[in-house]
Amino acid sequence: MRKFSCFFIAMLAAVVFTSEAKASSTGLQIIYSPAGIQRLSYNDVTLADTSLYPSDAFHIGHMKITDRKGNLLSGGQYNWGENNNGHTWNASTKTWTYLFTWGSIAVQCAQEGNTLNLQVTETNSADSGIVLEGATIYPFVLHFPKLPAGFSDAKYEQLTFNTTGPSVTVADYGGGQVAAVVPDAAKPLYSGYEPAGTANAYFPIISSTPIDNMATFFPRNDRPVKPGETDTFTVSLRFAPSGTPVSNLAADAYRNWAKAWPPVVHWTDRRVIGTVFLANSPQGNMNKPGGYPNNPRRYFNNANAADFDIATPAGLAKFQAKVLNRAADTALNLKKLNAQGVITWDIEGEQYPQPTSYVCAPDEIARVAPEMESIISDSASPYNGMKLDDAYFKTLRDAGFRVGVCVRPQHFTLAGGEAANQDQLPESQVVAELTRKMEFAHSRWGATLFYVDSNVEANGQVLNADIFQKVAASFPDSLVIPEQSTRKYFAYTAPFASFVFHGDLGSPADVRSYYPDAFSANLINDVDPAKLAKHTPQLVEFVKQGDILMVLADYWQTNNQAVVKIYEAAGAKKSR
Repeated sequence: MRKFSCFFIAMLAAVVFTSEAKASSTGLQIIYSPAGIQRLSYNDVTLADTSLYPSDAFHIGHMKITDRKGNLLSGGQYNWGENNNGHTWNASTKTWTYLFTWGSIAVQCAQEGNTLNLQVTETNSADSGIVLEGATIYPFVLHFPKLPAGFSDAKYEQLTFNTTGPSVTVADYGGGQVAAVVPDAAKPLYSGYEPAGTANAYFPIISSTPIDNMATFFPRNDRPVKPGETDTFTVSLRFAPSGTPVSNLAADAYRNWAKAWPPVVHWTDRRVIGTVFLANSPQGNMNKPGGYPNNPRRYFNNANAADFDIATPAGLAKFQAKVLNRAADTALNLKKLNAQGVITWDIEGEQYPQPTSYVCAPDEIARVAPEMESIISDSASPYNGMKLDDAYFKTLRDAGFRVGVCVRPQHFTLAGGEAANQDQLPESQVVAELTRKMEFAHSRWGATLFYVDSNVEANGQVLNADIFQKVAASFPDSLVIPEQSTRKYFAYTAPFASFVFHGDLGSPADVRSYYPDAFSANLINDVDPAKLAKHTPQLVEFVKQGDILMVLADYWQTNNQAVVKIYEAAGAKKSR
């Protein structure tokens, strides 16, 4: 149970008064008591009532405080907001104020029509000797009549962080909706809705430090207030009829976000991007190889030694011919698709099981897949004397298509013997890792399309979008397509979507409220044709809005013609 002061429970029995006379009970209605907000309703639906639920009363929970050297402090008035030097409610200004040995935290309520602004002021005294890293504030509890739309489980928090995208969290409960909005995009801040422990009940949370028991894959950010400093921020609760467009409720937050984090993607060609998979991964231990003696990297997944054996000159020549024929066939399919280019996922082959499988380290190809670096020996080939991988990509480029590869933020290592790993790197090293891999493919093969696989930290948290801001700036002629993304990624990349695996139809609608030209790259590949037909109208609309579809190009798959028709129906042209 959350910690709160007995003072508030006792005061809830006091005489209730309202801040101003209301002629009508429609819209947002707030009744205050000597302990703060007692009752809140919207269009005659009561959403908060501390006389019925005393434990919903305003309180400050966990605080994070360090000394000047960054050492975490505990005990006394350094952990919980309810351990303090006193707290008051000012009825005239509608402000809660908590006093501490080191400073104060004040929360003011200001109603403007159907909006309740909760303004927090954190003050650290000049002689405190500490740094207030942040505090978690529980202003009251909203009891929704039913689980809001999109809240898949009442036990899950619905949070935004002000670092991964605009902090706008909507709770649409059918009879109305309330959006928790942070208008200022400049600093981290946790907002949204945290479960309060009873059915459909949520705190409209405000926190300047990570919330207790928060999911491990959520970002961790503090908002430090040093001695002699004051920090002020606002969470705005905006009530409206059910179904009101979020862009209407949060226009200022969206505008401020786009100003703080302007988009830099200017990719006008929205035609199809083809996909090529030259190999297939084995089953088993992800760190142990699963290739064949004649074909260690499982290219074409061919276990037949009589087909080609790269250990022999004749077998290697046959392998080279297969790779070049695959490139030529891919180019023909790309023309039929009216594609802009193609990404080869596994130029290094797939010697190891998933998730090690996709090496995505083109700069390591000579060591990882030496057969791809072999010199073409066919005297009749126009590529005689060239390295095989160079000839493969040149075939595609000469046909008029962009080429691309997969890269990963992890570092691929052969760990002695036959073992291999994808080593997780500190965030500070990821930009250099990605840039090095991309620069190799960009300079040597002319690659301008980059799929970034597994762009997550060890705990599952999506990598900071600022990494991709720096990477994209180094390759202004290229398109970066990260597997995982947050809203902020749309400023710098074309985030990956997966219709084939996740049923994604296109870019989130809210993104274009602040990034009008934002777009995704949506993988279709070999999805069930019936499923593709069922959702074709929606995919047509997303293509009209600028999303890119990705489809197999190394052979002509059933879905390819359907994708051609989707683009025709969308009236798509080469450029937008």
